[in-house]
Amino acid sequence: MRFIGGANMPSPSAGRLNATRPFGVLTVGSGRLDLRVRVLRPLAKLFGVTPLECSAQDLADVFPCRGAFGTPGVGFRTKDGRHFYFWTGQIQAVLDVCRQQGFSVSPKEQQVTYNN
Repeated sequence: MRFIGGANMPSPSAGRLNATRPFGVLTVGSGRLDLRVRVLRPLAKLFGVTPLECSAQDLADVFPCRGAFGTPGVGFRTKDGRHFYFWTGQIQAVLDVCRQQGFSVSPKEQQVTYNN
């Protein structure tokens, strides 16, 4: 399943990289999850941003969240503590697909953290 929205990812050189809709692409299927920024690849590369590419075993949890100004989204916390966010109005659809693919999904909305 492929979703188009925004994305917020850790960046070693800039702290975080935020891409608005339609530049965030989330793909979930075959037990894998891929979150990346499209079209901005040169910019993402410049800031050292790497896409989130993982299996269910790589993520601690998937959860609904709200960003600045109440932006709806889905958060992904890796087992090493990094946070990635996908901004979308299709929160429940994303959570359902992630659950179906074996990812640990929490129904409780969590606070967005931009420190990692």
